[in-house]
Amino acid sequence: MKHLEFKGKYLQKLLSGEKRATIRKRVYVKPGELVYVHCGGKIVGRARIKDVREIGLDEIDEEIARKEGFESAEELVAELRGYYSDRDRLYLIEFDFEPFEKPLDPAEMYYENDDLIEIARKAVDSDALSEEEKEVLRLFLKTGSIRKTAFRLGGLSRRGVVREALRKARKIVNEQK
Repeated sequence: MKHLEFKGKYLQKLLSGEKRATIRKRVYVKPGELVYVHCGGKIVGRARIKDVREIGLDEIDEEIARKEGFESAEELVAELRGYYSDRDRLYLIEFDFEPFEKPLDPAEMYYENDDLIEIARKAVDSDALSEEEKEVLRLFLKTGSIRKTAFRLGGLSRRGVVREALRKARKIVNEQK
């Protein structure tokens, strides 16, 4: 399942239903899809994507601002300029959010209670891993964090590469038991 990620400052707006949309520079979801919603490092619920459309900053009005959980279009545009100063075209993603009763830790969800450092340590020299995967695991062992490793690999968009290497390492270690 795909994911929508938000900064922790948006958690209360998501939970209260104030935030029902997000504006992004890339689109990777389609109407009808069900996605996990991350906020503040936890998976806090699921969302059904209602609509995705291209939009310019000059098209943001009060209705869009309210769906985003902002008081005014000006406030939203100012916030977006901080993230996307060089972008004229963005994507408005509207969704219906369903919170979980209790937030989930992503590591628990994907790796149960396994110690990822120990998994990486045991698997890093495995012949079943590519050289790239081994380098990712070595970097993970230095940083101790999926997020920090992703940043060192080029940015948050590289988290999937780190997670995939850790999932493969976990599988290798579990097969050795």
